[in-house]
Amino acid sequence: SSLSSLPMMPSNDDLNRAKQRISQAISAGAPAYNAGDIKKCATVYEDTAKEIAPLLPSALQTKLLQEVEEDESINTDDTNYDAKAWALRRVFDSIIDYQLPLVPQDVTDENITFEPFSASQLGGEPIGVMDSVMGGISRGSWISESNVFSGETALANNGGFASLRWRFPNVQNWSYAQGIYINGLKHSKAQEHTFRIILKDATCERARLANFKAVFANPEQADQPLLIPFSVIGQMEQMGSAVDGSPAFNPMQVTEIGLMAIKPTVVGDFQLEFSKWGLYTI
Repeated sequence: SSLSSLPMMPSNDDLNRAKQRISQAISAGAPAYNAGDIKKCATVYEDTAKEIAPLLPSALQTKLLQEVEEDESINTDDTNYDAKAWALRRVFDSIIDYQLPLVPQDVTDENITFEPFSASQLGGEPIGVMDSVMGGISRGSWISESNVFSGETALANNGGFASLRWRFPNVQNWSYAQGIYINGLKHSKAQEHTFRIILKDATCERARLANFKAVFANPEQADQPLLIPFSVIGQMEQMGSAVDGSPAFNPMQVTEIGLMAIKPTVVGDFQLEFSKWGLYTI
């Protein structure tokens, strides 16, 4: 099989290098700030921002350089250095949280088979799981006729996510497939918004609020299918934090699938739509 990725964004190596430089900058800048040398902290952060900008996806690059340019155009007294340091630190934190998404690919393998999910397989309408579980006010809804997930994520009360979950009436054995596909994917703010697919297996059912996730997007608004191999599904999470020592995702015992919009890449209104989704085999 040969799958080639469409031209897209900087690599994971670039992003990891940027995150490493941010950690070094914070290690130097935060102690300076705490010691009262706010100018030094702001300068370290600004120099680092200029250095790492070429390593970042375009949306993060734009956000970072906007802060740098805005700060260069204002007077430099202590108040402004303080504002500059905090503004850059907020962008740095969003970069550290950022994960490069899976994106649509050119599928050149003629032996690939797409098996769409059926309504009966999914068990009908999804359940909405919002950040109200932690006091947030984000919202989301689903239009099944057109496969549209839309809503708004809000940062109030430490919230910032909206999700939909389909509970399978029967435990699914997907061990014969390579992964999940999404066809005709379109979404709001193509270069900025990323979304997550959520999966639960039998192990997750024994741990409260546990699931697996993979990040995806269509930044180039490509027509090709998005492929999410089971092999790239990340570590089990509880409330967004990785569970150390947990087993890998088990495609032989799948109990739930879902879609999620979450900060920091999705803040405010969002919309995600697609024509079909299901399993693919090669």
